[in-house]
Amino acid sequence: MSEPIDRVNALKTIPLLAGLPHGDIEQLAKKVSEVRHSQGSEIIKEGTSGSSVFLIVEGVCEVRRGANRIRELKAGEFFGEISILDPAPRTATVRAMENSILLVLEGYDFRTALKSSMQMSQRLITVLAERLRQMTDEFAPRARI
Repeated sequence: MSEPIDRVNALKTIPLLAGLPHGDIEQLAKKVSEVRHSQGSEIIKEGTSGSSVFLIVEGVCEVRRGANRIRELKAGEFFGEISILDPAPRTATVRAMENSILLVLEGYDFRTALKSSMQMSQRLITVLAERLRQMTDEFAPRARI
């Protein structure tokens, strides 16, 4: 069995958390749990309930909605935040495309971190806007010129 990762240093590699002071990162490190997923394993399933955000430390994950592949997420990225911000069923299924190490943060702790860091909140809004723009560009009818 491989050694557990250094959670503080792993959290520092996640751009979403870049604006948090070192002490806040240390506090978050105490609250996250480390999970490992082998290639092909399902991490979350569309339509199920959830209250955790997943931070990718190592590996690549695929996001699917129904039969459609939405995106690929790599180390430093995250998923699962929508179920925390809007407590409805999960909007997508996420699978590990290769062996992956994730840190899992429960909803309460994620919301607390957002409240304590304006920079983290702004980064989350930016990422969500980028994802929305990508989805809009991908699925909106193209204008004919």
